[in-house]
Amino acid sequence: MKGGMRYWLLAVGCWLLHPSSTQAQQISQYTQYVFNHYSVQPAVAGSKDCFDGRLGFRRQWGGIDGMPVTAWATLHGALRSKKPFVKNKHGFGVNIEADDTGPIGYTHFYLGWAYHMQMGQDYMLSMGLFAGLKQFKLDLGEVTLDNPNDPAVTGNKSVMVWPEIAPGIWAYGKNFWLGASMFGTFNNPIKGVGTDSRYTRHYLLSAGYRYRIGKKTAFIPSTLWKISPGSPMAMDINVQMEWVKKVAVGVSYRNVDAFAVMGRINFMKYFSLGYSYDITTSLLRQGSSNTHEIILGITPCPPDAGRRSPVACPVWE
Repeated sequence: MKGGMRYWLLAVGCWLLHPSSTQAQQISQYTQYVFNHYSVQPAVAGSKDCFDGRLGFRRQWGGIDGMPVTAWATLHGALRSKKPFVKNKHGFGVNIEADDTGPIGYTHFYLGWAYHMQMGQDYMLSMGLFAGLKQFKLDLGEVTLDNPNDPAVTGNKSVMVWPEIAPGIWAYGKNFWLGASMFGTFNNPIKGVGTDSRYTRHYLLSAGYRYRIGKKTAFIPSTLWKISPGSPMAMDINVQMEWVKKVAVGVSYRNVDAFAVMGRINFMKYFSLGYSYDITTSLLRQGSSNTHEIILGITPCPPDAGRRSPVACPVWE
């Protein structure tokens, strides 16, 4: 456990003293981003003609004291024009997440909006925005400091950080998606914690394509890049094989941390369940046992949904 304690002391120090240069998590990590797009891209809101919900849980680097644990819930849907010839639409949603990493953690609550425009027969372009607030938490009871009277860390803290804004743009069709989003837009300070502690900006780029193999099978490569000033770029490369849009299996590689295997199954008409297992490749493997992530999806689309939209079934589902 000594290695785990050293890790969290380093993480807290980075947060408090040099937050722009740390690799400690300021936004959550997801392995199944293909099955969880609305958590990383506000412009996804309303991309389906029905409500879409996700419940997720992730336990990262099991075995390390204070391992990152993330739980989240998202819900979004579309508001279409009553005129059948108008294909553009508005999307609305909510994104709630709690993340704890040793002595530090946060909870955020975002409302989401997006506007989708038909750009061609089989593809759409949307622009979206998350807006809300975030609560940052620091529990010094979980760490031991050389100088308990250090003015940079004076007791437990619970700090409200607002406003939080995250814009995004998204192009998608029946066989592709391409998008960009930004979190930590305002570079908000975390007042009363450390010396000039603040959230840094994170830029996320995502793309994927569905290659059809016959009538029942598809091959789906995708990627997600995370870029933040002062930190190494994180890049996920994901490939999946899908059968009749009911079952999917895949593998993923993250350049700074892990290999992963994953699977997804659709069941009982409206439900889907995804699971991934990350095999840690960084030095943290010496003190941890890998990562588990599970996501439940609920999408009660009406029977006529396919006739109401130029892209009734986006590529990532």
